[in-house]
Amino acid sequence: MRASSLFALFCSAVFIGYLAIGSFAGLSAAVASAAAPTPAVETSAVDKQAGSGVAKLSQLADELYTAANDANRQVVYNLLQRMEQLSELKAVRASGTDAGWAAYDQTVKGLKQALSEKGTSQRWYIEAAKLKLASDALYRPTVPLWLQYEGILKDDENRIMIAWQSQTEGRFDAAKVNLDIYRDHIDRFEIAALMQRDAGQLQALRDQVTYTERILTAVDGGAVKPQEVQFALEGLNSAASRLFRLSDGQPALAEAIPPGTTIGEYRKGSSQIVEMFIAAFVMAVLGFAGWRKYSLYRNVGEPVSRNKFK
Repeated sequence: MRASSLFALFCSAVFIGYLAIGSFAGLSAAVASAAAPTPAVETSAVDKQAGSGVAKLSQLADELYTAANDANRQVVYNLLQRMEQLSELKAVRASGTDAGWAAYDQTVKGLKQALSEKGTSQRWYIEAAKLKLASDALYRPTVPLWLQYEGILKDDENRIMIAWQSQTEGRFDAAKVNLDIYRDHIDRFEIAALMQRDAGQLQALRDQVTYTERILTAVDGGAVKPQEVQFALEGLNSAASRLFRLSDGQPALAEAIPPGTTIGEYRKGSSQIVEMFIAAFVMAVLGFAGWRKYSLYRNVGEPVSRNKFK
């Protein structure tokens, strides 16, 4: 290949690399805008220890979740022991809230108890999921996974309303079942929410769930009017919205991810951008090589052996 061709390829690689770096920097800036301001002084040794400890705790929680899903009792127990020791470090406890850590410790204790009992593997999975979400909230405070439950709760709320409006004989039982699912989902992200929100906000949501259940029962018994169910569900939606919003009332992810993008998609965004531009570069190289070959032989023609048609 000629020197000019090599130079053109080199320039293309530099340009594509520049675009990839720029895109990655744009994604990083979006996260930085939602994070706390950079301190004027250098990060202390204690802060570095806390960050390292929280990162390790999140990693262990991910492994615990996988082991619990596989019903591997021994691995779950060993990981739980390591997580318990790590979570007791003062540097790690500096993240989160007292209420969050109290709920965290209680869940660890409950999971330990479940490991000593037979037929409790399903409980391992549920308790491990709670610890995973809580550890993730400590490690990624700006884009924690538990915030995705806002959409899940909205779906639950819609199913409650659809079940109630079905006008079938068992509509109360159907609505009650979906309300129980709503409550289970709150249980799933409770520790993570307590690590980042005031306990009163979570309790307000739970109280609204209890109130909605009472309204459903009262309407089913003819004690109150059916439209009270709609009012109760509106209150449920409001309580959930307050929990998932920041202290200034703005959506928690408004500064972190683009509208309509999930947290999982956002986390993969940086690597996907880089992979996309690498693929583009490879395609450019292959296309250029094909064009060079075509331009070389288009006016020359390819010789054909006389023996080919014998």
